[in-house]
Amino acid sequence: MCQFCHQHGEGKTWYLRAENYAEDLLSDLKRRRFISDFVRKTAREDDGAVEDSLDKVPRAPAWLRGLTFSLLEKRFRRDHFGQVVPIEDVERVLALAGSIVRFPCICRKNRTGRTDNSFCFGLGIDPEKLLDIKAAFLESFKPGPEEKLFERMTLTEALELQRGFEKRGLVHTLWTFKTPFIGGLCNCDGRDCLALICHSHGLNLFFRGEYVAQIDARNCSGCGACGCLCRFGAIRPGPDGTTLIDPVRCYGCGICRSACEFDAIALAPRSDHPRARDLW
Repeated sequence: MCQFCHQHGEGKTWYLRAENYAEDLLSDLKRRRFISDFVRKTAREDDGAVEDSLDKVPRAPAWLRGLTFSLLEKRFRRDHFGQVVPIEDVERVLALAGSIVRFPCICRKNRTGRTDNSFCFGLGIDPEKLLDIKAAFLESFKPGPEEKLFERMTLTEALELQRGFEKRGLVHTLWTFKTPFIGGLCNCDGRDCLALICHSHGLNLFFRGEYVAQIDARNCSGCGACGCLCRFGAIRPGPDGTTLIDPVRCYGCGICRSACEFDAIALAPRSDHPRARDLW
């Protein structure tokens, strides 16, 4: 069970508690200001500060790198931290959210300058009601007169999109805005997602999922299709012609299942796995 489950979930899965999506949390002006500033800073096309800093990491001594990352992760847990969630829990999360609004991806704006192909969803954050946050989006994305920046969605519509992202190999992640308020559901790839880019450099901005993927060798053909979708390098060929999943590397997103034609992959609770239960 992750750190947030103990702190904000009363011993249960923290992101399945309705209190952590409550719109009342947005009455906190400091939280609103944080969200607005986050949108402006992160969406800046020419920012590049994150990657510039990470490019310097390999040149730093190991002790300094470890200390710096530890301090950064502590700050992000307080302000803006995430967790990987499988599609089953995505459905439960969407049902808890008071409102679901799709808006352009801030990471992709930072990386590519694009404002189309919305992969991010505000949970309880409705910019049309929160004018200060709406102003931050308008300032950062500068939409044309005919461009629709925000799209209010039903549970069914949002879940259908999530299932489509799953087939494309995008990892579902939940994000806090001044923890414990969960305000964002994102669908991430390794190319444009700043959190996954940070992860590849050793800076972790999200928890592993509450599950671990496991392969039933009796059904596995060893085709390796699942490995092509894994964003965490957890899947490799096994010695007997089947495929292996490393529980230490697995983040429990479950995306690998969508590539398996033989239903050979299932998710098991992380808490039940002897090697993965303490890895978050």
